[in-house]
Amino acid sequence: MVKLKFKVKSSSFRKLDDPFENGKSKKYVFYTKVEDVPEGIPMATNPREQKLNSGVAKAIEESLLSNDGYFHLKNRGIVVSAGNINYNNRTEEVTLEFYDDMSHGNIDGGHTYKIICEHKKDNLEQYVQFEVMTQVEDIIEDLARARNTSVQVDEKSMAELANKFDAVKDGLEGMPFFKRIAFKQNQIEFNEATGKKSKMIDAREIVAIISMFDIERYNASNHPKQAYSSKGTMLKLYLENPEYYRKFVNIMPDIFDLYDAVEMEFADAYNSTGGRYGRKKYSGYKEGEIVGCSKFSGNSIFYKIPDGLIYPVVAAFRALITYNSHTDMFEWYNGEEPIKVWKRISGELATKVMNFAASIGDNPNAVGKDSNIWDLAYMTVLLQK
Repeated sequence: MVKLKFKVKSSSFRKLDDPFENGKSKKYVFYTKVEDVPEGIPMATNPREQKLNSGVAKAIEESLLSNDGYFHLKNRGIVVSAGNINYNNRTEEVTLEFYDDMSHGNIDGGHTYKIICEHKKDNLEQYVQFEVMTQVEDIIEDLARARNTSVQVDEKSMAELANKFDAVKDGLEGMPFFKRIAFKQNQIEFNEATGKKSKMIDAREIVAIISMFDIERYNASNHPKQAYSSKGTMLKLYLENPEYYRKFVNIMPDIFDLYDAVEMEFADAYNSTGGRYGRKKYSGYKEGEIVGCSKFSGNSIFYKIPDGLIYPVVAAFRALITYNSHTDMFEWYNGEEPIKVWKRISGELATKVMNFAASIGDNPNAVGKDSNIWDLAYMTVLLQK
């Protein structure tokens, strides 16, 4: 556990309860002088690395060092997720406690935080705003993605302009969801049948899912958990060598057919073994009513399956990948499509995932980040070789 203290005047400390009646999350906002900002805030929750020599970083530093007294107004501030927060009116101190590096720490404002830490001893008369959220562990990935959209999307757009997604396009062109992949910022596709905007799929997610099958980077004890927790990181790895991903071209369609099958059939597979998926609060089940559409095929679904449950299952089929040195391509072991293996073991796999989820509090987000379930799912599929 990490415990940090801030000096905060009572006049600038505010608590905001969740506006929904059953909402558990809370938000706290306060100003603190830059010299009172403590070092050591966990950074694993921030989806991008901080480049302090970038134009953005230099602009932040210039604003801070101007010492004009307006930094707290001109800067967006620092956003963190915490396990607990306490304000002592007598000492005028805020205490933050961070219990879990994967869900507690800096979400946005990493550049600002690191620059402040570099200059906190410079006698500056500047303040910075902190926004602290508690009980948001279940949506930490979505929060990080939403708060960090601009830089990540721009990086994706620049990659598209440089034709760095050509390998992915070669593998997926012709798939029914291909036109819905957003390779660049603000990309929109209209549904010809309805005339309405289609629900787009971020190219970062496409890259992350493909990357889960990289047998040269991952093995039986090293799993691609970041595909679930940090799409931005997976995009960064992809952009290091986009041409490498041509090795996946022949199996890309099968990967996304498999994902669709898992999303469509996971709940029924679990129910077939005596489970009651519809009783889970995250299932969205409404007495047999359609509750949405599957991510890639767009087929109607009656249960919602969180990504935290789907990703470890889909990634487990990496165990069936082999490398063909003659073609320099990845292919399936013995030529058997993974969806056929899924059909054989779907009940077993779904039950193992759901039993594990129940053992850690039925938190799909926690499941997606836990190495144990990635291990268990992988070994289950490996035994099918």
